[in-house]
Amino acid sequence: MMGLLSTIRGKKEPVVGNGIGSAQVGPLNAKTKKLVIQEWPRVLAQCPELFTEIWHKSATRSTSIKLAFGIAENESPMQNAAFLGLSSTIQAFFYKLIITYELNDDQVREACEQLGARHVDFISRGFNSHFWDIFLVCMAEKIDETLSAYIPDEDKRNEMILAWQRVINSIVHQMRNGYSDRRKQQLGGTKGGSNNGF
Repeated sequence: MMGLLSTIRGKKEPVVGNGIGSAQVGPLNAKTKKLVIQEWPRVLAQCPELFTEIWHKSATRSTSIKLAFGIAENESPMQNAAFLGLSSTIQAFFYKLIITYELNDDQVREACEQLGARHVDFISRGFNSHFWDIFLVCMAEKIDETLSAYIPDEDKRNEMILAWQRVINSIVHQMRNGYSDRRKQQLGGTKGGSNNGF
């Protein structure tokens, strides 16, 4: 897990313990993009509730995430409509990046930075940028599990897992950039940061 977390900060370290390969944050090559775009429908066909499961797992691993949504410690996140509703919003965002934008570098960067910047507005509700670490790990684990369920060839499966990992890491990394830039602007006493939606 520590290796995985290091990848979102741009360090090269092997990931151990969950079958996910090292994925450096950087420009995505054409092959990586093509693999993920082509695999999107098969991943969701294999696991239609992919983003709901990832989102739920994120909350179960973090009391802080539950508190940010007003979920009681003994309450299931799946019983909280506001929390649960965000999983479809997250899926729609990833769909836009992967399918609509076809992982176009400029469009993905702009959308991710805008969304990252919007998260500054949620600090007062308890948002912490470390939430992304938890979400990233949960997503990586679920993608790995999903791909492993239907791709029997080990080499092909590992290539696909690595491609997805690179895309996910890049998206979260760029969201962090947007968040950090807006935080710096606010702390510097300047107005700024995008407040656009998905």
